[in-house]
Amino acid sequence: MAQPDGSDADYQPVALPQSWQRDFTAKDGSRYRLLISVPAGPTPARGFPSMLLVDGHALFPIAAATANLQALRPEATGIGPAAIIGIGYPSEKAFDAERRQRDLLPVPGGADRFLDMIAGEVLPAVERLVPLDPARRALAGHSYGGLFTLHTLFTRPGLFAAHVAGSPSIWWQDRAILASEEAFRRGAAHGGRLLITVGGLEQGPGLAVGPQRAERLAKARMRDNAAEMAERLDASGRVACSFAEFPGENHVSVIPPMLSRAVAFVLTGTAQDKVAAA
Repeated sequence: MAQPDGSDADYQPVALPQSWQRDFTAKDGSRYRLLISVPAGPTPARGFPSMLLVDGHALFPIAAATANLQALRPEATGIGPAAIIGIGYPSEKAFDAERRQRDLLPVPGGADRFLDMIAGEVLPAVERLVPLDPARRALAGHSYGGLFTLHTLFTRPGLFAAHVAGSPSIWWQDRAILASEEAFRRGAAHGGRLLITVGGLEQGPGLAVGPQRAERLAKARMRDNAAEMAERLDASGRVACSFAEFPGENHVSVIPPMLSRAVAFVLTGTAQDKVAAA
């Protein structure tokens, strides 16, 4: 990484306020890096609401800054302090292609193993640092992370109260996720709340791309797959589902507006939290 030198030697690295990171090794030997934004204010009586993000190095800085900024003006935003948790990897890559495929895709030894680690190792570790309200836990992810979020909702609907699936890769493996969706819709469990988002340029015309990329975008049907799933889920009564499309945004540029909407979706109303007794 380039660093200032000479007359610019007084420059210092920038750190996110109220944020810490910790490397840890899961029980299966996999190494991860936790990124945690801990609220500075007093603890609510029920514990802090929380939002956990996969692809932590890409999503955590934006989500943490967004949540902390909105919590500064609770009278305007309705948002109070919350714990933001990112799960990343020691490589610090924004998106670690090999690791995220292993952890996020619903294949044997993949998403379910990762979910076991989140439930049994990550959340208890975070709760030793900051009290969390188990009834106000949220999960958010983008692309493969959005697919992982849907898989989590469909297979373990009680683990998180709210889910945000940003640009979910519903196209993966000929839309194999639809089988889990159908089983969920036919079940009895209620999945809480779900927000599905997509960028307006993720499928249709508007980008100067080559013919191969255009064909791939059309085949993936990012916008249509997301909108159709949101409609089916909302009609099912199994989850309170919302859908948001961000005009003019592609598969990468959509991440900041998705996270801003995610923070509002997950945390609006938390400004009314009562502080725990001293």
